[in-house]
Amino acid sequence: MKKIFLLSAFLFTVFSGFTQKQNGTVFIEHPLLEKVNTLWEAFEKGDKDAYAALLADKMVGIFNGNTDNRQTRENNINSVDWFNEEFENLEVVVDTPAYADAIVYGEGEQWVQDWLIIKGTHKKTGINLNLKEHHLYRFNDEGKITAIHYYFNNDVFQEIRNSQTTKENGKVYINHPYIVTVRKLVNAYCAEDLDAMLEFYDPKVRFSDATMKWRDFVDLEAEKKIWSDRFAKYDNFEMRQVGYPDCIYYAQNDGYVVYSWWIHKSRSVDTGKVVEFPIMLSHSFDKDGKIVQSMAYYSSNHIEE
Repeated sequence: MKKIFLLSAFLFTVFSGFTQKQNGTVFIEHPLLEKVNTLWEAFEKGDKDAYAALLADKMVGIFNGNTDNRQTRENNINSVDWFNEEFENLEVVVDTPAYADAIVYGEGEQWVQDWLIIKGTHKKTGINLNLKEHHLYRFNDEGKITAIHYYFNNDVFQEIRNSQTTKENGKVYINHPYIVTVRKLVNAYCAEDLDAMLEFYDPKVRFSDATMKWRDFVDLEAEKKIWSDRFAKYDNFEMRQVGYPDCIYYAQNDGYVVYSWWIHKSRSVDTGKVVEFPIMLSHSFDKDGKIVQSMAYYSSNHIEE
């Protein structure tokens, strides 16, 4: 009992040492929140005067915490023109379920924080903007914004810049060892030779096709069962090449993909009905020349019973 009492006394002493001290108040409704709403309404409409009226004379913009490269008030106001000239259907919405807060600290500093999504379509490139941004606004005693801190992923703007240039991203081969690999794989499939087919795949290969949901895939064991079931139901497999395959080296991803087009033909074992349909295949290769991703594009209407 004495040990328990001493332990309890010790814990009470430790936890009582953690004190709380309030340093301000957080508001879900506040006049500053209305000012921020007005700011973004003016931004949407391209109303620079209404936008500028909310900014202090020495306002600055700070992006992703980089305080060494501050945006001036003039440039911040001019960004209203840039967005409205570059984008159509410009819209700013709340990134729900988040909501804005107004914070008044004990020493009188006034801040607002919010989470928004800026939407629109870039006129020149057709890129759709769906930009999630977090903002911190600092207000002075007159209720003017002295600083806006912007936090967002800049990739979409890099994509917009890149889309307005012409840049190569690799090479296209009309003849390549990986094209030969795909041809041999197709021949093994038509021969219903599972062992030969497996030689071309990496053990961790992923399979998907047009009948599956986006980003869904199956592994090699599951695909082997699909092949076995298909070989049990159909025979006389033929794959007639359409046009010619392309082997593309993608510099950005440093990888090879073979695209090929075929007419798939087989016969039902039960009914003798011949099934024929077009199919496009995409095979991605690793550094060892093994297939690591296989995708098939076709309509399942041809094989549904």
